[in-house]
Amino acid sequence: MTDQIIPAFINPIAFLEVDQPWAEHLKRDVTLEHILKFACVPGVSRKAEDVVSRYQRISVENPRLFAAPAEARLMERLIWPLRNAKSSFMLGNNLGCISLCGMVGEMAAILIFDLAHLTVNGEPLDDSRQVAIFGSKFEKLGQERRVNVLWAHRLIDDSLQGAFDRIRTIRRSYLHLWSADHAKLEADAVECFKAAVLVVVSALGLSVDNGKLIFRPQVLEYLKKHGVEPEPVDVTSDG
Repeated sequence: MTDQIIPAFINPIAFLEVDQPWAEHLKRDVTLEHILKFACVPGVSRKAEDVVSRYQRISVENPRLFAAPAEARLMERLIWPLRNAKSSFMLGNNLGCISLCGMVGEMAAILIFDLAHLTVNGEPLDDSRQVAIFGSKFEKLGQERRVNVLWAHRLIDDSLQGAFDRIRTIRRSYLHLWSADHAKLEADAVECFKAAVLVVVSALGLSVDNGKLIFRPQVLEYLKKHGVEPEPVDVTSDG
């Protein structure tokens, strides 16, 4: 049997400036450049102008998420994952971007359902009724079924259903199928991010009216329930 040579990455997931025994041998102070080198996908430029260019490439969502209620659960499940999805794209981590957008899509669907306070014959659609009707609590349904339930109850329109489905199908293609072709990975990451922002903006009912920030009434009720009380503001003017 003859020896064979194949190309290989040595220590592909090691941060050599930090991990032992290499750190002791290298004796390097860890710099921001070292951190950026490790954080960026190998082969992707980590020059500042290229990182900024990737930020600009993904910052094309419409509508924009220009504000969000500062409530911990909303931030942790919707807003910070979106921000982390964008930063993943900046570092060349398109799969990470898609994965986080998938999480955001699922959380947004659950939020829309929870805010609706659906009833059956005047009775709340509580956990036991959800199990009886859907076969499971809404939260534990698959995402495709969740979205179909939202659409069937007219909690989302065809456009928003399409956005949810784009997130799900893109995520499934790359994160569940070995055979997925990565030729369109970057473009699909951008498309997935745009759809994720759309479903979050829609879930919050975010808009502006005559300079006033507007959220859907159910979101304001949610905030009060979780201890975020809106403060009254006097908008009267003498002139």
